[in-house]
Amino acid sequence: MDAAGAAGGEPFVNYAAEILVILNSLGLEGPSAQDRIDLIVPDLISLLPPPFVPATDDDGSSDSDDDHFSLTSSESDGSGGAAGAGWPAAQDDGQDHIGRLADDLLSNIVSRLPTNEAARTMVLSTRWRFVWAATPLLVDDAHLRAANESHEMSAFRAVRAVSRCVAAHPGPLRAVRITHLSFHQQEYALQRLVAALAAKNVQDLILFNRPSSLDMPLPDDILSCAYLTRLYIGIWRWPFLDTTAHPPAFPNLQELGLFHTIIEDKGVDALLAQCPKLKIFSFVMACNCPSRLRVKSRSLRVVMEWKCSFDEVIIDDAPCLERLLLESSGDRRPIKIVHAPRLEILGFLDLQLHTLEIGGIAIRAGMNVRACAMLPSVKILAVKVRFWDDMEAKMLTTLLRCFPQLETLHIMCIPSRSPDTVDDMDFWKSLASCDCLDSHLKTFVIHGVQGRKHEARFTAHIFKNGKVLKSYGIVYSHSDYVAEDGSDGSSSSDDVVDDGSDGSNGSSSSDDVIVEEGPTSGSVGEGNAPSGGSSGSDDAEVERRPMSGTVGEGNAPSGGSSGKYVFAHPAFPCWSFQNAINLLVEDPFYVLGPVMARINIVGGETTH
Repeated sequence: MDAAGAAGGEPFVNYAAEILVILNSLGLEGPSAQDRIDLIVPDLISLLPPPFVPATDDDGSSDSDDDHFSLTSSESDGSGGAAGAGWPAAQDDGQDHIGRLADDLLSNIVSRLPTNEAARTMVLSTRWRFVWAATPLLVDDAHLRAANESHEMSAFRAVRAVSRCVAAHPGPLRAVRITHLSFHQQEYALQRLVAALAAKNVQDLILFNRPSSLDMPLPDDILSCAYLTRLYIGIWRWPFLDTTAHPPAFPNLQELGLFHTIIEDKGVDALLAQCPKLKIFSFVMACNCPSRLRVKSRSLRVVMEWKCSFDEVIIDDAPCLERLLLESSGDRRPIKIVHAPRLEILGFLDLQLHTLEIGGIAIRAGMNVRACAMLPSVKILAVKVRFWDDMEAKMLTTLLRCFPQLETLHIMCIPSRSPDTVDDMDFWKSLASCDCLDSHLKTFVIHGVQGRKHEARFTAHIFKNGKVLKSYGIVYSHSDYVAEDGSDGSSSSDDVVDDGSDGSNGSSSSDDVIVEEGPTSGSVGEGNAPSGGSSGSDDAEVERRPMSGTVGEGNAPSGGSSGKYVFAHPAFPCWSFQNAINLLVEDPFYVLGPVMARINIVGGETTH
């Protein structure tokens, strides 16, 4: 995202040239800069929402297969239609039974066909021609490309086909999805297409460019699409937006995604001001700098920054914001939260990439957190931490003081085979509790445990002080994450310690944690649990007992030690772009599986 000059009069930075220089500098051998850019496009498109699905019931309560119909045509499964699916073959009596259906049913049928097949229904009869014209149009360019043509000819014909399809339909346009076309040297066709989309009241638009030029301007007519409720654009230069425009340019827009889009900082401010009903705003792979993302909106509920390299992210005034979601890359930058009184979900905060500032106060490890630097509304926090870094480990405990009503804490341990830089393990012994541990934290999930000393001390701190802690989630697989030193980050099963141990000989780092194991159903792999029998330590004991029936809060193992019980679960990552922005997904980071063990947290000394 280009930043404006200090005086506001400097021209745009040549973004395309900048990126090409960067990519060409990666090496003289291998793919060209343009080839590398082409590799980015499929990644961007993979993040997009699925094609538009027409509703079948007014109340949306139907469970039929129609609810899952996709605009994208599927390959034939060779089942031979209904007869192949187990239905009796229909008798061909030569009568047009479909033609006898009511117009609204025929319109529903047409709306479910791929774009090209829907248009072909016009040749069936005069009635079908009117049915197609009366059906809100769905356009997907994936249905209009010829597979046996060259790329240039296919792109030319597809742009022409999309334009003709839109021009021939009287409107309205329910949904248009264009992700396969290149508008290079087709600027006039692009302008006519966007003007037609605006004139025919397009409601749902996904418009991507397959670039030969990264800074191709998006026509100004995009600002006339006043009926849009959802808009995703990719690999364009956003047009200048008049900040004084009345009425707003996008009065109905609720979901907006800018993918690899060039826009000035002040352009983002102006764009948000023109979207009075916007709920979801996402910025994806914006990588030119200097830049900042400043959010000021009275309606926004979700802000997503996905693999961008902003200099800073500022939540200036967002009274309805519920989620601030980050999957950052690049250099270290501040996350500044000025006013977001309803913020409930925050993460992933990366302690290497992010510094946190709340209410104008920078949060530092070990500081005394005042009330004005707290966000009591936050219920779910996700943090990426390098426990081998002493300062990051200590920063975690300070963060907990900033969120006094936190209910769920997700920790992703970034792996490394470098030795610990730990110089103060006594820090954990003197550490006091905090508000969220005393009365609110119910779920603690940790991913990528390596057996580091700080990992064990932090986990023991949560167990010891989490007075209402009920669930402990453990993610055992590390194969999807890469260590910072280039290793795969995988650790053996012995590194996974769910009793707060330091990873050496199974001894406990805490003097008041007992793990009583046994799956409630199925089996738990041996590598998923601490070594059985008595531990090598004089102050901790691991007891194994089979568990039967349903595990509830009041179920204490017979003969076991008295105390508080925390249920251990396998946890599974569900972090993705679409889950993050989906308000129906309560926790976009991890989901817990069934109980597999029970941890007894005993006050004072353990029973040997």
